[in-house]
Amino acid sequence: MKRLGRQAGIAKRVHAHGLRHTHAAQLREEGVDVGIISRQLGHRSLLTTIRYLDHVQPTAVVDAMKARMWAAR
Repeated sequence: MKRLGRQAGIAKRVHAHGLRHTHAAQLREEGVDVGIISRQLGHRSLLTTIRYLDHVQPTAVVDAMKARMWAAR
């Protein structure tokens, strides 16, 4: 994996579990349902997938709130 990462020009450490994280995060960014991602990853519990995705993209909530149009009431 190290050699392939270098050949691809990836500066970060490349490992199989990291690719799994990337795959899950990209599916979520594409709007794929968490239930489908859970099955793809082979998780028994949907809660496991939710925790997994939360760990992968901890800034997603902050980004969503920054992008939101706040209306004055």
